[in-house]
Amino acid sequence: MRRRRREEQKAWRLRSLRMVPVVIAAFFLIEALGEDKSYVMAQQNDYNQEEELQTGDTASTAVAGCRRENAGRKSQRLRMRPYYKVPENSQTLYDMDGNVVWQADTISPETVELLQAYVQERSQVYEWENSFEKTLKINELDKKILETAGCTFPNVKINFIGDSITEGFGGSQDADGRQISYVNYVQEALQFGEVCNHGRGSATIAPYSDNDERAIGAHEDEFFGSEYEIAVFYAGVNDFLAGPEVKDFGVLDNGTTEGYCGELQRIVNVMKTKCPNTLFFFVTAYPTFAQASLHVKYINFEGIPTLDDYMNPIRIVAQRNGYPVIDIYNTGLMDTHDADTAENFLSDWIHPNDTGYRILGDHIAAEILLYCLGITE
Repeated sequence: MRRRRREEQKAWRLRSLRMVPVVIAAFFLIEALGEDKSYVMAQQNDYNQEEELQTGDTASTAVAGCRRENAGRKSQRLRMRPYYKVPENSQTLYDMDGNVVWQADTISPETVELLQAYVQERSQVYEWENSFEKTLKINELDKKILETAGCTFPNVKINFIGDSITEGFGGSQDADGRQISYVNYVQEALQFGEVCNHGRGSATIAPYSDNDERAIGAHEDEFFGSEYEIAVFYAGVNDFLAGPEVKDFGVLDNGTTEGYCGELQRIVNVMKTKCPNTLFFFVTAYPTFAQASLHVKYINFEGIPTLDDYMNPIRIVAQRNGYPVIDIYNTGLMDTHDADTAENFLSDWIHPNDTGYRILGDHIAAEILLYCLGITE
């Protein structure tokens, strides 16, 4: 009887040992199936998003403004996870009806890190002394930023306001006889759905005579439209160069609209009122060897102002009102005090040539993109 019981216990232990490999195999099979299910769900989500883009859904197309990257999914199946997310501090753009027209939700953290590395390298280049070499290197990094991000703005309308540099004086003409300026190269890089160039030769911020048609404020109903999600304001050089007998520099925050500073503040108030949902970028001019007239009597300024003196109120007013500043002057990009820079990038003593316009356009495009992605220096 005891012998029989021992044999039964021995047989039971043998059966139990045989079951262990089966249980272990089943456990790993369940885990693998769970991982594969996560991968399939991630793939299905990507497929659904791509399908929405192909069906022409406006909101989906707008939200997917950035080009997706190939992450090597086949080689990473068992550890695949959806990794696209909205970068911290990035912008969401809305149209007049409150619909999302652009959002940075299809860019990977790896791409963000690479962009930040380019931005950090570019900030070091700003310290270089040689303007020509600096400009070429900044342009090289701007192009890398644009190519790496691969973002477009197909449902965003953009408006450019400025003087002859915005209009394209000194550059080539397109097939329709229109001037090609930095605006064309911004569009080439970012592919906006609609572009309007309100650049006008000799345009100024302040009026320098009664009924001065050169003043931007004289055309505010035409220039400032609420239908644009982004606007670029690039002016002030002609205010620096204008040479009436008496020129009022104006005073910030004194409650008047007199002079250059007063009119600048008034224009910004118009922007805020007429275009409350528009993201305005203010651009400072690149340094130039052009000088203000020595025969002008200045009011509200002691001595003769420099171009930077005219750019500084733009920085102050823009920042106070929450608008980003693309500060070309302080980066030293295209500093035409340098003979090589002037010879290679200018068509005359102030306006860019085709190469200069492309460099300028690449930089402004990169700055618009970085701001919208929430990536700063």
